Order: sequence, then structure tokens, then C-alpha cells
Amino acid sequence: MLRFQLFDFPIVVHWMFWVTMAILGGAENANTPRGVQALIGWVLAGFVSIVIHELGHAFAMRRFGAKRVDILLYGFGGLARCSQWFSRWEDIIVSTAGPAVQIAAGLVFHLLFAKVGRSNAFLFSFADSFYYVSIWWALLNLLPIIPLDGGHICRAFLANRKRTALIISIVCAVGIGIYFLQRGSMLSGLFFGMMALNNWKELQGEPQIPMGGR
Repeated sequence: MLRFQLFDFPIVVHWMFWVTMAILGGAENANTPRGVQALIGWVLAGFVSIVIHELGHAFAMRRFGAKRVDILLYGFGGLARCSQWFSRWEDIIVSTAGPAVQIAAGLVFHLLFAKVGRSNAFLFSFADSFYYVSIWWALLNLLPIIPLDGGHICRAFLANRKRTALIISIVCAVGIGIYFLQRGSMLSGLFFGMMALNNWKELQGEPQIPMGGR
């Protein structure tokens, strides 16, 4: 596993993160030098974008008093972790900070790259992938599905109505999962199906499949 520190936040990258990113980037079709170059650009762009996303959470956690925050990148994305308890509105801000910073980074990089043009094929591949991950994955992450950021926001906003938040999460996860399956994206469909199953298990008070979140 890759381990390093950034802004005093310990960061661990599990090897499954690279595998998942490669699969999502179409590794099975990267059978030419240009295809391999595009795949590397996609994986690196996803890595940088998701680290930025988790740093958004981490800085917000630190702002609200968390003494030690660490970041894990694993098979299904990223996770900023701490032992600090947050109030309802602090939790909403912490959950919003990640996708907000990620979207801002995507827009800024896109505007800067527009001035450079397409002179470098690898840079173009990286920039295109970075924009896609930073904007569209961040927006997807804001859906009210637990354990996505939108799910945390929804649950915090509904406060004591935990069952309502879980029902909303299940309906959305099933709908998005079916959408991805119809488009031929088996991995994404499985991912949202697992979230729907976990939410159902939580609703029934049963043990869940570990998936992280935030």
C-alpha cells in the first residue's frame, strides 16, 4: 500500500484503489500505446481528484476540532476518518466540503487547461479525465444515498428520522443501480446495489457489508 502525508494528514492508498480505477477506465481495452496512455491519465486524474475531495473533508474536520484525521483510498473511493463528534450542521458542512472542493478544483483546472490546448496528448487525457471525475463523480456523490456524502447530508438534515433517510437512500440506490446496469456498467451497478443492500440491512437491524463512506 502507498503511504504518504499531505498537509499533516496521513494518507494510505490501498492497491484495490488502483485496480478499481483501472477497470473503470477501461483497462480491458487499453491494448495500444495510445490506449495505455489514456488509461494512465485516467487513473492519475482520479487519484488526484479523489485526494482533493478527501482533503476537503479533512480540513473541515480539523476546522471543527478533530485532532487527528487520516485519509484512506480504497476499492470504492475514499474515506476521511476521525474520532471527533460533530453537531448536525457541522456534519452537513463536513460532508459538503469534499464535493465542493472537488468541483471547484475541476472547474479551475478546466479553465486553466483551456488556455493550453491539445498540444500534449497525455496532458489532454489527464485534464479531460480530471474534469470528468471532479465534476460528475462529485455530483453523483451528492445523491442522497448512504454512505455517499449526499446520504450523510440527508441523514443529518432529517436528524431523528433515520428510517426516512434510509428509505430515500434505498430507493435512490436501486434506481441509479438499474440505470448503470442498463448502460452496461456492471461495476457501477453492483456498487449501488451493494449500497441499497446495506441500507436495507441497516433498516432491518442486520450486520452490513463494510463500505466506508465520507
